[in-house]
Amino acid sequence: MPDDTSSVPDDLVDLQLAARAAQRAAEAFSAEIAAQARVKFPAPEQWLERLCWPADLPAGGLQGGPAASLWPQELVERLTRLREEADAARRKAGAHPAIDDARRAGVYPKFLAALHKRIGEAEAATA
Repeated sequence: MPDDTSSVPDDLVDLQLAARAAQRAAEAFSAEIAAQARVKFPAPEQWLERLCWPADLPAGGLQGGPAASLWPQELVERLTRLREEADAARRKAGAHPAIDDARRAGVYPKFLAALHKRIGEAEAATA
């Protein structure tokens, strides 16, 4: 297997790009909620409110509250779904046969470098 970028299958690059996009979507959603909390509770001493928002603090405080997320259920479900989609996309990309072929051929580090180069080129082309 040559160590140039032509040894990297296009479909593997596409799978890796999809996995990165799914991960970015999950991170963006979480960051959006955190940014909204920082706007709503800007003072340094409001760290607990930022942590719990958009839910209200449990009546008994965090120690007396439920051992679950303080976010409303619909937000928890959305973030969970986004994270599951990202995990599934990463697993799918990681299961590509070209990866095992490169390991068996003893050229995995070179293959991985070529893969990352192709991903970088593809991301730069869409930026």
